[in-house]
Amino acid sequence: MSNVKDSLLPLLGTLYPWRRRIAYVTLTAFVLSVVVCLFMKNYYQGKTVFYAASQDLFKPEKVFGNSQNEVYYYGSGEDIDRIMTIGNSDEVIDFLIDSFDLWSVYKIKSGTPKAHYKLRKAFRENYNILLTKQDALELTIEDKDPERAAKMTNAARDQIDNLVRSIMKSSQLALASSFQKAIHNKEALMQSTLDSLIYHRRKSGIYDSKGQTEILATRVTEISNTIESEKAKLEALQSAPNLSPKLRDSLQLIKARIAGFTREMKLLNSSDTGSLYSLSNFNIAKGRVEVLESQYARSYDQIAYDLEKLKTYSSAADINVSALHLVEPAEVPLFKSRPKRSIIVLACTMAAFLFSLGAVLVIESYRSTDWSALTKK
Repeated sequence: MSNVKDSLLPLLGTLYPWRRRIAYVTLTAFVLSVVVCLFMKNYYQGKTVFYAASQDLFKPEKVFGNSQNEVYYYGSGEDIDRIMTIGNSDEVIDFLIDSFDLWSVYKIKSGTPKAHYKLRKAFRENYNILLTKQDALELTIEDKDPERAAKMTNAARDQIDNLVRSIMKSSQLALASSFQKAIHNKEALMQSTLDSLIYHRRKSGIYDSKGQTEILATRVTEISNTIESEKAKLEALQSAPNLSPKLRDSLQLIKARIAGFTREMKLLNSSDTGSLYSLSNFNIAKGRVEVLESQYARSYDQIAYDLEKLKTYSSAADINVSALHLVEPAEVPLFKSRPKRSIIVLACTMAAFLFSLGAVLVIESYRSTDWSALTKK
């Protein structure tokens, strides 16, 4: 035989006398919830789905194939976070408010204090952007007008795309501006180097240090050998007896050549700073000219490299690359997203029924308690 405490019969016996009142309360809640639901406005949800594009698509060294690394087309965590941050920013919300005149839609006066804050708060309740299980981004906007809901959703996505691209292009233009300034400074430095190089070339007569070094060294050797050869000829002629008039003329010519070559050798070995053909002066000025030539060549190569980088960043800024990969554009919804009237009515009715049951149990428990006995104790 089952225990009496485990039976529901006492509980049913307690509730049975209240059955009509419980039914009235439940029925009243049902009717009121139906009436309230009938006056509730329908909301329609516009939904668009897209993936974040990788920032590699905005890097000129990867776009134009100057990098050996693989180019990723779909974005990762940083790209997704960037889009979600911009998507939830006040800039996007204000753009939608101004574009679709949501002041009149939400019936908020723009001149009142904190009006902008109230409208943003009201709109954010119907605006949402989230990350799906497939790492796609889903943007939804609910509105009483289905066509406006779809238009606002697509406009919000496009605005997010524009803002992300604007940030990327601003970075590229900033880099291009930095390269432009660097090129300007390097060109000024290169011009200064070139002016110094021209001055020292004119002063020293060195225009091709390698070629002139070889020529001068060869010339010194040639003159030295020629002088010795001419001296040998001279000694041979001077030792010969009874020279003919023709040989005497040759003897004078040899002396003249020896004098000329000796004078040239003296000029080549001169320490006079004004001599352009002095080997000592040439060697002193050669190092300075070569250093200036090397500086000028490095500056020229660096400027050429920076100009190519500048062209690359300028070209990349002109490329119209989307920051989003669109999967599903927002279409005009055919069915409302809320309110779920049947669920609201059932929830209210069930809540009223359970509340009435609880109220009856509390009342009966109060009645069955001997309060006078409890107070005496």
